[in-house]
Amino acid sequence: MLKNRILTASLLAPLIIAAILFLPPDGFALLWGAIILLGAFEWAGLSGLKGSAKVAFIGGVLGLMVAARTFALSWAAGELPIWFYAPVIIWWAAWAMAFRRIPEKLVEQKFSSASRAVSGVFVLVSGWIMMVWLRLNFSEYQVLYLVLLIWVADIAAYFVGKRWGFTKLVMAISPNKTIEGVYGALVAAVLFAVPIGFLVGLDKLALVDFVFLSLLTVAFSVCGDLFESLMKRVCGVKDSGGLLPGHGGVLDRIDSLLSGVAIFYVGSLLIPIFLQLGPSLEPELILQSDEDITMESEPAEHHHDGPMAVPGEADEMAPPAEDEADSIGQEAK
Repeated sequence: MLKNRILTASLLAPLIIAAILFLPPDGFALLWGAIILLGAFEWAGLSGLKGSAKVAFIGGVLGLMVAARTFALSWAAGELPIWFYAPVIIWWAAWAMAFRRIPEKLVEQKFSSASRAVSGVFVLVSGWIMMVWLRLNFSEYQVLYLVLLIWVADIAAYFVGKRWGFTKLVMAISPNKTIEGVYGALVAAVLFAVPIGFLVGLDKLALVDFVFLSLLTVAFSVCGDLFESLMKRVCGVKDSGGLLPGHGGVLDRIDSLLSGVAIFYVGSLLIPIFLQLGPSLEPELILQSDEDITMESEPAEHHHDGPMAVPGEADEMAPPAEDEADSIGQEAK
């Protein structure tokens, strides 16, 4: 099991890192979209959908992603609006409280196929949008850091939980997860965030914010993992699929990202934190209208310290040099 897990990760990790660093924004959107659609296929199964209902579910997820990117200039030019990301943060925060307070009731709850399908559309599409806009609004390094952060936290949680874990986190939903494993993930997040912060040149205050955001991101990523575990328990399966040997299905690998990206995007936007290996630490605006691009391409007018003269007005106001000389000579006489 562990051997297959390591082998699969060693094959996929370099490809994913290369795709993040070298694909253009829309190329990355297509790749992440393909991964989301694989996750949608698995989520349809967890929702109990079959046949045409399963096809409709996957088509609905695809249609919403295409619409979001096609009409981006109309609803999210530049950055995502608060009316979009606020409900996503509230969604995951509410589930976090439910996991801690009423896990047994959640397991006993009879979630209908429709409710599981609707929640799947919300989680998958919002996760796609926030990851794509993280790439659009910030940089490929921002996306790479998030992915590596989740990987480091997952690996630390797995090995710390195996070695020292004995206090169950949420026994009713995920018996293998331990509080010690979560602490290991948080410690690993700090050990990963601090050198990265120094590498990109963050000052002391920004570094503290960056470490705090990384910790919060890892905490939110646990919610995504538990939410998928709840769906699997309701459905009575161990893994969402068998596409990735040693890891289970695609959802088993991206569940933490789907929730972690929400808090990481919003935190990066509000603090703000911009990771860039270079002199510039300001986010670039990629989504622009044709009018904005035309205005930026026009040459800028020269600026003067005094009032700007109207063409031709200077000639009328200033007397010719010869007339001025004659008037000065007459006054001298």
